[in-house]
Amino acid sequence: MIVERIDIGNVRNIDAERLELDPRANLLVGPNGAGKTSALEAVHLVIRGRSFRTTRADRVIRHGEESMSVAALLTDERLGRVRLGYARERRGRVELRRDGQLVRQASRVASLLPIQLLLPDLPDLVFGGPAGRRQWLDWGVFHVEQDYAEALGGYLRALRHRNTLLRAADLKTLPVWTSQVAELGEAVAASRHRYFDRVMEHVAVSLAALDPDMVVEWGYFPGWSADSLAEVLGQQVDRDVKLGATQAGPHRADVRITCGPESAAQVLSRGQGKAVASALRIGQAKDLAIAGKRSLFLIDDLGAELDEEHNERYYRQLEDMDCQIVATSTEGAIGEVLMRSRGGRTFHVKQGHFEQA
Repeated sequence: MIVERIDIGNVRNIDAERLELDPRANLLVGPNGAGKTSALEAVHLVIRGRSFRTTRADRVIRHGEESMSVAALLTDERLGRVRLGYARERRGRVELRRDGQLVRQASRVASLLPIQLLLPDLPDLVFGGPAGRRQWLDWGVFHVEQDYAEALGGYLRALRHRNTLLRAADLKTLPVWTSQVAELGEAVAASRHRYFDRVMEHVAVSLAALDPDMVVEWGYFPGWSADSLAEVLGQQVDRDVKLGATQAGPHRADVRITCGPESAAQVLSRGQGKAVASALRIGQAKDLAIAGKRSLFLIDDLGAELDEEHNERYYRQLEDMDCQIVATSTEGAIGEVLMRSRGGRTFHVKQGHFEQA
């Protein structure tokens, strides 16, 4: 599936713009503050149902306006045309629509098209805490296992109930929810582990292509160390009551990245961290392609923090993939290699206005 057209209204400094996108590559070129990243944000809003920059409506809606909207036309050989709409009012009302019908669960839209975000904070996938890596892992499993979103949601709801009982020291009711957390947690961890074993083969190949000299190791930590989550939860009840929260389970999981005995975050440079994080995103997209899902790459500040050699390898990785790209850059020359290799469209951006070159 690809995004054929996007209509943006009152998103940050963008008044009303329509972008007819190329199915291969699209480069948005302009100075800082021109509206390039806001266009990426608009695409993310209409497909994911949320911004990747903020949760505050007043920061997304154009100054002086009471609402914003984004409409997108997606096309797919199997599904045909799909029309999406996202609207948000300053007072907080939000609507997400698919083919004119109100959508209650954003996952019904998000499942249509996997988005791979490559933003300036991409290295945080390596240098940041486990939450970002869990999100990367869950995003992949969500697109390959139909019931995963329901299983993960059930686990998180059971976890909230158990934590409430822990804070109240309600040891009488606690075993019921402990059993729920253990059962659902085991199922979530099993799905993650299956996906991890599969996707990391593609990630390793991508990293070798991006930086042949880098040696890193990957490991999946499910969130507890023993074989049985139920056993661990039973053993840690007193500690959990004292802390008022469940200390073991999939909510503590991590994809551990190491260089020898050291954590990769302690060893790698910022540029190397970006290469590893890029491999995680690209490898995931390759795996999803095998599953029949074409990814959309949203790349902000194309080429930042990578030298010329690494950028060329990076572009070659994207060139070899059947994906759609929307990328931003302050310099048109940076994206020339990408555009030469894939073909596509360039848009010049100035003060929220987009003009196709």
